[in-house]
Amino acid sequence: MKRSKPFKVLVIPILALLSFSAVAQDTLQISLDKAVQLSADNSKQLKIAQSKILEAEARLVQSRHQQLPQVGLSGAYLRVNSPDINLHFNPAASNPGEGGGESSSSVPEVSQAMYGTVNLTQPIFTGLKIKNSIEAAGYLKRASELNAESQKDEVLLNTIAAYYNYYKLSATRQLVEQSLEQARQRVTIFTNLEKNGVITRNDLLKAQLQESNLELTALDVDNNLAVANFELDILLGLPEETQLIIDTLQFQNRPEQLQALAYYLEEAPANRPDLEASQNLEKAAESRVKVTKGDYYPSLALTGGYIDAYIPNLVTVTNAVNVGVGVQYNLSGIFTTHQKVQEARAQQQQQTLQTELQLDEVKKEIFRDYAAFQKSLKKIETLKVASEQAKENYRITQNNYNNNLALITDLLDAEVAQLQAQVNALQAQADAQLSYYQLEKAAGLLNTDFSNQN
Repeated sequence: MKRSKPFKVLVIPILALLSFSAVAQDTLQISLDKAVQLSADNSKQLKIAQSKILEAEARLVQSRHQQLPQVGLSGAYLRVNSPDINLHFNPAASNPGEGGGESSSSVPEVSQAMYGTVNLTQPIFTGLKIKNSIEAAGYLKRASELNAESQKDEVLLNTIAAYYNYYKLSATRQLVEQSLEQARQRVTIFTNLEKNGVITRNDLLKAQLQESNLELTALDVDNNLAVANFELDILLGLPEETQLIIDTLQFQNRPEQLQALAYYLEEAPANRPDLEASQNLEKAAESRVKVTKGDYYPSLALTGGYIDAYIPNLVTVTNAVNVGVGVQYNLSGIFTTHQKVQEARAQQQQQTLQTELQLDEVKKEIFRDYAAFQKSLKKIETLKVASEQAKENYRITQNNYNNNLALITDLLDAEVAQLQAQVNALQAQADAQLSYYQLEKAAGLLNTDFSNQN
């Protein structure tokens, strides 16, 4: 047993080194721009949106194929038995010139038959249904592309929000750790002072309670930080064990200044992809009305065909070609088409109202985000002053306590107030920058911001 100790002493540092290397390999320092890029590249939501674009494109191609000739090919091989045929007349009686006597006429033996046909139909006029169907499919394809852009804005904003949340937790953890270290030093000092009878046992207990409370706070922050890190890994498409390190320099700058409210209200209709998608859906509904109206008219098509048949011992048919013009008109459509048109018009009206309603919601969203950003800028200034006041209050209280002019509870309360003020000021700065991006997204400018940066 004693000989194993050197081996243990040697192995433990090696395992610790390997463990540290593995952790180091899973650490990633990431900026906001990089996080946005990763989320856009790896988002399953955006991949689904891209598949919907491919689906809409396939439908558009199908609509265009309706203009092409419709070609059909068919054929068959038939095997038949030898039928019993009894003729109730004498073929020779109808051909007396061929001689008299008993008839020697016989029926050809047919045991098989083969035939093949090729049919071609080229639409000439369909009441403009094909043309309007192609237009509707084109509008739907464009709407799917715009919906993908809108979902990308959602993904970007969710990434930004998750990134800023992780930053706030990381920075808060640093502040709590600083306060906790200070509390631990105070407990060490107070323990010695209490042993020497300089302070009371009650003062030491209050300092220890402060340390315990900060440890609980640190535990809560660590738990929230681990959850935020995991969720951000998933959002960015990174391995789940990746430990992220946030670039904190970008958070030290003041948020962008506001344009006038009218600027954002004017930019939204031209830049919001979801609004443009809704407008394309409205155009598609209009085209569907025209498609339905096409049932009022007859369909005209050029037709052609080829037939080839072979029945052994009986007949051979080749080069049987036919060409013509076909007309089709559904008489029952006279009674049903009107209601179908009314239904299509009602759907068009619903889509028009939906577009108008969506625009109203966008305007309200812009106004809310504009007001929230204004509030966040004012909040930064207020909390900055509050943080300076809390810092000065702690300094004064600490001097008073050292001069026996303040109680330990006053000092501890001042320390808690200082920590809370620092956390509030830090979070207000991050919240203001997030509010700015929310306003940019509401006006349809978020994707443009990051495209220009990249």
